[in-house]
Amino acid sequence: MSAALKAIASSNVLIVIPSVRFSRQGDLLFLDIKAVEGLRLYAKLWPGLVRCLLRSGPTSSIGYGKLYHPSELPFEVHEIHDDISKSKQLLDKSAVILASGDNFHDLPIYKITKTPVVFVIEYDLNTRLKIIDLETTGTFKKLKSAVWNLKTEFIRRRAFRHAAGLQANGTPAHNLYGPSTKSSLLYFDSRITESDAVSLNEISEKKASVLGGAPLRLAFSGRLIAMKGADHLVPIALALANRGVKFTLDIYGHGPLSESIRSSIQSSGMEDFITLAGPVPFAEELIPNLKSRVDIFLCAHTQADPSCTYLETMGCGVPIVGYNNDAFTGVLALGGGGLASPMGKPEEIAEAIVELDHDRVRLASLIDEAAALSSNHTFEKTFACRINHLRSIAGI
Repeated sequence: MSAALKAIASSNVLIVIPSVRFSRQGDLLFLDIKAVEGLRLYAKLWPGLVRCLLRSGPTSSIGYGKLYHPSELPFEVHEIHDDISKSKQLLDKSAVILASGDNFHDLPIYKITKTPVVFVIEYDLNTRLKIIDLETTGTFKKLKSAVWNLKTEFIRRRAFRHAAGLQANGTPAHNLYGPSTKSSLLYFDSRITESDAVSLNEISEKKASVLGGAPLRLAFSGRLIAMKGADHLVPIALALANRGVKFTLDIYGHGPLSESIRSSIQSSGMEDFITLAGPVPFAEELIPNLKSRVDIFLCAHTQADPSCTYLETMGCGVPIVGYNNDAFTGVLALGGGGLASPMGKPEEIAEAIVELDHDRVRLASLIDEAAALSSNHTFEKTFACRINHLRSIAGI
């Protein structure tokens, strides 16, 4: 390769620094499956080489991981340390850098290299503080974590002001940080591909079940933790049963609240209504189940993290009934597809479902709205927009 071609190849390098970690196991790499799916699409759409910079960690810190051989990946993987300045040489040899704005270790990047830096942000400050309140035990620990987050927030906002751009997942983060950045992009995360999306036949079958008066098929998927409102699921189901609604509820996932939920199901005599299905493979089992066996998704998220659950669920033709956190209401503002209930009140979610049980035509229209909304935010369309944003900043 000539010197000129080498220079062009080097200048077209995209560096991606995800917030997730990886683990080496001999010649193999244990990587987050969702991160790999995204990086594969970056590699497909980006007009040059993609380098992924990752920090190492225990396999226990990687929620849904898998072993890969480097040769099967269409992108390079390089290990970096928390001190990002040690990777200056790699950072300098690129056209643009996409780094996590949620990871405070990455915030100084804009000071280390002259390469344009674009940050990805998911959580706004209010969401971070809400998560601390939900997940941290002890007043002193909560206060200490809150103070640290407030200090880091000043660093984060300064980094965003100096960065070349920002990609914000969900409206809360975009509304807060977007106006102060040079070039901001709002997107909605989803792993639903064009081929995975619900078909017209599947929508028709789902609506036929709803309009035919069959018992409502409810579901929840995600980590069984407080910030996802997993502890609200049984109270919602109890309220529905007490109102005489005929339904089933399948709960997909696992977490610290798994056993307490199981105990609540048994103690309340709800075994005939609720099934703890445990974690299931996303593409192979969860998506087909949502498309063929679920009419309404319960989303009792008690904070506004921009969960990919919203668009992924709607992409299966499943409307959502959930709490009116800022992330969910931001999704609904795009074109419906669900109903938002007052925060922290399981009985209000139950009441919304009771109303849909009585108005099956309205429920059928929500199924159509959910499918239509998600079709504009598929995995491929979302990544194409993000790549185009990076290309415009890199001038490629």
